[in-house]
Amino acid sequence: MSFNHYYQEELMALRQSGRQFSDRNPALASFLGQAGQDPDVERLLEGFAFLTGRLRQKLDDDLPELTHSLMQLLWPNYMRPMPAVSMLQFDPLMAVGPGIRVERDTPVESEPVKGQVCQFRTCFPTDILPLKLANVSYSASAEATTLTLSLEMTGDGHLGALELNRLRLHFAGDRAISQALYLGLMRKLKSVKILLLDEQGKPLLDGDGKSYELSISVDQVQPVGFAEDESLIPYPLNTFRGYRYLQEYFCFPEKFLFSDIGGLQIIASVSEDVLKVARGFQLIFEVHGEDMLHLRPKVEHIKLYCTPVVNLFKQDALPILADARQDEYLLIPAHYGHGKCGVYSVDTVTGWQPGGRGYQNYVPFESFEHDPAVDVQSNAPLLQRASS
Repeated sequence: MSFNHYYQEELMALRQSGRQFSDRNPALASFLGQAGQDPDVERLLEGFAFLTGRLRQKLDDDLPELTHSLMQLLWPNYMRPMPAVSMLQFDPLMAVGPGIRVERDTPVESEPVKGQVCQFRTCFPTDILPLKLANVSYSASAEATTLTLSLEMTGDGHLGALELNRLRLHFAGDRAISQALYLGLMRKLKSVKILLLDEQGKPLLDGDGKSYELSISVDQVQPVGFAEDESLIPYPLNTFRGYRYLQEYFCFPEKFLFSDIGGLQIIASVSEDVLKVARGFQLIFEVHGEDMLHLRPKVEHIKLYCTPVVNLFKQDALPILADARQDEYLLIPAHYGHGKCGVYSVDTVTGWQPGGRGYQNYVPFESFEHDPAVDVQSNAPLLQRASS
């Protein structure tokens, strides 16, 4: 309930009480009987309504300092806002050679929104290669369904120049198709084959007219997004990991629609002469299940070089002069100013002691770090809450 509601209720109650009082005391009716008779009395009534409205609101909040502190100690993730998230796709390299890795927590910026650039950071380490997904074909039969991904080089060169170990797929687009593809590769996969292609995108043939076909184990196809270094948001170590999975899934389910195809180093086992004329390869997945028969996936349903990004970044706050004249201080990010970004978490607080006595670290009030039994030196307790 908003504070304005409490204020209006208290002001109405004061005026009703004033009319009842004036009925019992006619000599004072000109002061309290009607609104607007005396502006000074009106200001007094409004001031009292403001104070009592704040008091009622505080009582109705059931003293959040206790419950919030307990939540901050046990499940701090539930006391933090959920930041904006999105999906980012990198373009393939145009120069042939080993791939480039974009590490986790790499900062990226959005297009200006109302003149303000939003800063994000990557959540997955992403290997970018001079390789693109050229075509997706799909064939279904009563026995099994075959999904074929055709990958081609994006620059001049050959397949032997790649140091290819793993390829990460992201299932995007229509939710029914993307989730069915993910389910098929994770739970219903029968076999995975690799077929080398020439520069026309046709299978390479040996002297006997047979194609160069390689096989990898279905165990090489693994889900992505469950490891600690693949989390979307930072999570406390004392919280059950499954809570993070649930929170991330319901906030951004696309984060889990990734699959790693490992074992691709088997391509390097082919003779060097063959690799020099290979310009791509096909990944052929054989999947069983009747529910896979009616899928019609296209190139837009499977993407390469994708990573979730989250609108979280480290930022110092403007320095505060702690002069003991107030018990709370508003934190304002130094670079963005007030109202342009919010505080997700306060990680460290450091103060400079007057008289050149050096720095002092502060710890959360609801933690145990300021307990004398805990071996932490020079750490003063600090209480934090969200601004109203």
